[in-house]
Amino acid sequence: MGKLALVWGAAFALRLLYIFQSQRSPFYDFPLVDAKTYTQAAAAMALGHFGDQPFWQPPLYPHSLGALYALFEPSFTLPRLVQAALGATLCLLIFRLGRVFSPAVGYLAAGLAACYGPFIFFEAELLPPALALVLNLLALWALLWATEGRSRRLLLPGFLFGLAALCVANVLAFVPVAALWLVWVRRGRLVGLRPELSRRVAALLLGTALAIAPVTLRNYYVGGDWVLISYNAGLNFYIGNNAQYDETVAIQPGPAWLELTARPRVEAGVTQPSAQSRFFFAEAWDFIRHQPLDYLKLLLYKLYLFWHGDEIGRNQDLYFARQYAPLLQVLLWKYGVAFPFGLLAPLALVGLGLSYRNGLLRRPEPLLLALFAGAYMLTVVAFFISARYRLPVVPILLIFAAYSGRELYLLWRRGAYRDLLVGCGAVFLLAVACNFRVGAMDVKGDAHTHYRLGYVYEKKGLPINAVAAYEQALTLDPGIKWARFNLASLYARSGEYNRAIAAYGEFIRRFPEVARARLALGNVYLRTGRYAEAIAAYESLLSTKDADAADLYGRLGYAHAQLGQLGQAAVAYEKLVATKPDSLQARLQLGELYEQLERLDEARAEYRQILAANSLHAAARYRLARLLFFADQAGEAKDHLQQVIARNPDAVDARFLLATQYIVERRAAAAMEQVQAILAVQPDHYQGNRLAGHLYMVLGDTLKGVQHLEQFTEYYREGRSAEIFEQLREQWEEQLRGSGR
Repeated sequence: MGKLALVWGAAFALRLLYIFQSQRSPFYDFPLVDAKTYTQAAAAMALGHFGDQPFWQPPLYPHSLGALYALFEPSFTLPRLVQAALGATLCLLIFRLGRVFSPAVGYLAAGLAACYGPFIFFEAELLPPALALVLNLLALWALLWATEGRSRRLLLPGFLFGLAALCVANVLAFVPVAALWLVWVRRGRLVGLRPELSRRVAALLLGTALAIAPVTLRNYYVGGDWVLISYNAGLNFYIGNNAQYDETVAIQPGPAWLELTARPRVEAGVTQPSAQSRFFFAEAWDFIRHQPLDYLKLLLYKLYLFWHGDEIGRNQDLYFARQYAPLLQVLLWKYGVAFPFGLLAPLALVGLGLSYRNGLLRRPEPLLLALFAGAYMLTVVAFFISARYRLPVVPILLIFAAYSGRELYLLWRRGAYRDLLVGCGAVFLLAVACNFRVGAMDVKGDAHTHYRLGYVYEKKGLPINAVAAYEQALTLDPGIKWARFNLASLYARSGEYNRAIAAYGEFIRRFPEVARARLALGNVYLRTGRYAEAIAAYESLLSTKDADAADLYGRLGYAHAQLGQLGQAAVAYEKLVATKPDSLQARLQLGELYEQLERLDEARAEYRQILAANSLHAAARYRLARLLFFADQAGEAKDHLQQVIARNPDAVDARFLLATQYIVERRAAAAMEQVQAILAVQPDHYQGNRLAGHLYMVLGDTLKGVQHLEQFTEYYREGRSAEIFEQLREQWEEQLRGSGR
């Protein structure tokens, strides 16, 4: 127990060290892709929201995370600490299983697991591997324990396999293999006792069903759809089995991923989750059926990738993470050999060979481990390869690698140099194959890593860092669509409009089908006063699919108005109102344009429509009142102005217009009442002071009249001075710009 405690402590300490070091990473407190969905789901569960659709991903990990968040404050460190403890416990389980060969093999495998770099990396990610691996090994250990004794014991390993499947569903494919292994193990002891053998198999399968059934029933209850665990299997199978494997598996989260996942709805009108999964399965089977040779080549290619030493990232670049964690620099690297899997794989394969030669695979325990590794490997190859999905096989490979190392050592000790040479030669040849074209270690990150880095910096409010990351991504791969788009957007938001225009222009040249880029370019033109270019950009979008015509007409109307093309602006706003008749703001702008075009009857009609929809619309009521005065309908105009003032006593413009009408009607006292209300709200209202001055004189208070007229003169002079100064400043700046050309 002392040695095991030492192994656990060392493994936990290494994981704590890595967590501490990795806090420097921008990704530490900003989960992406799967980690983002898991943490968001966990936060919702902690608040009691468990979703109303069948599960898209296996639910055990986010529920475990949600329970942790419910007990403690949501954080990014606490789950990692728990997973570090799970990782250290995994080493003990590896020892327990490795002991079926010998205690020495168990200790060696556990020690290797304690410092296995990919374990340490993934156990510090907010992802399922830490929990899934522990459940897998617990299930294997429980299965070995349950083979002896009563059949009901087998409920436990079955239940554990079911829990493991709720974490990472691949393990479910091993359950029938385990049942066959159980039949093989008990074949000699239960001759003539087939009912007992059937009960044992049934107990194993029942235990699995008991773990999974609540999830299946829940999926049906909330979604009316029979989804066993989750409905992402079909999509994942398609990703790994199509004619463009490398392109499909490289699709990153974002618009391209959304386009892929939307295919069942867009192409077949399929909305039911299980049917969406079947859609992708059918797509993959269509490829397999019609291109069998290509499919066979793809399978062999994926088998090669599975045993290759390189750690293939899936939204996480393991080698890029090294720059933030010196520990990982020691435990994960590529220098001719991809360490550690590039050494583990050949040693494990030789260990499997030695186990077969030495007859160990005729023993139940080693055979079970070999069957698990083989079955799980096939499930990964059947879908697609990544370091994360390969990881559940690694604990078993560590055991066989430890056995291989021990056997080679014993051959050396016995002086069996011929056998030792054969064994070492096999390790060497397999190492060459497993590290063939391993490539250089890209510690600076590939293009997609820098794209994700730019996204993180952008969301964290660090635009300078984000721009640098996006620019680096495009230097490495100019074809990363959304890195270029996001870079252009950042240029626009930071006021670097010329760079934004150039970036959007290049994006449109490369990806002319993306309408939102032309819209964004038009918006930059609009913001910089290049109205003709903005109009061209917007008009090019009107015929595109899914164009927001109302929005485009509004922008076109504004741009035409700024160019003084009032007739064209009015046409655009008329189309906007026709497209969106409930838009009162659009009607108001159209009415104002009609006023400028002296189409006053049409302007009044628009304002009346606005008031019919919203009687409290003060701007429309005020503008209608103005037009009614021009049409010699003073009575109705005054009614409208009085309604505006009744709802808003501080409506200065309405009071001023009403005051002028009272003056026309020679009602000086009523006009003075409105003017005094104006000056109470806005004492420096120079037109109000002018009216007050004249009214006081008419009413016989010459002194006050002179005072207000003097104030009018002062305010007017100040206003004109500011206006003249602004004009001179603009002329001077224009002159400077001209001299700088």
